Amino acid sequence: MRIEGKIWGKRPIWIDGEVKGTIDIGSEVIIGESAKIDATIRASTIKVNGFVEGELYASGKIEIMSKGRVHGNVTNLAGCLIIHDGGIVEGLCSIANKEKMKSLLPQEFPKLLPEQSTATPEVIHTPENITESPSISAGTSA
Repeated sequence: MRIEGKIWGKRPIWIDGEVKGTIDIGSEVIIGESAKIDATIRASTIKVNGFVEGELYASGKIEIMSKGRVHGNVTNLAGCLIIHDGGIVEGLCSIANKEKMKSLLPQEFPKLLPEQSTATPEVIHTPENITESPSISAGTSA
């Protein structure tokens, strides 16, 4: 599967396909082993076990797993970058304080539905099924 554009939300996401664009998640982003990502990723936690080309920003932990490859800059809080044996980062690794991270990460996510609807629900009338099923009587013969 290939997605081009912007992915955003508050819940964790696991990606195993191809994504090109931006990923803004309020919690955890997991890049699976078969994933190929060309995107800027902003989240609280990022785990990479596939390939990522782009910038990574995390207010918490960034973890590059043994099969993870990152080509791009990584920015997160001090002491929160973990690179496992075999993991590769080609780019600048920088630390930021909490205030700077707050400005780098999305503060609000677009709302798809309004908080409260002002319209009253419309009642839809449908015809009732008038078909009768034939009655079957079971009898025994003597």
